[in-house]
Amino acid sequence: MIKAIEQWVEKGPAPAKIIATKYKAEGNPGSGIVRTRPLCPYPMVAKYSGSGSMDEAANFSCVVK
Repeated sequence: MIKAIEQWVEKGPAPAKIIATKYKAEGNPGSGIVRTRPLCPYPMVAKYSGSGSMDEAANFSCVVK
């Protein structure tokens, strides 16, 4: 997330979304991924597409609530 914010501050437009990741062991990427989700800019929220794993960010989109 820090990298996305750095690029926003240093290079211009805000990111359309940031992907959050939950690891099996907190803070340890080597432990494996439990799930990913998009973090959407307000007033948007992440909405499940209705198909695919609910643990994968690719199956969500940012929509206005």
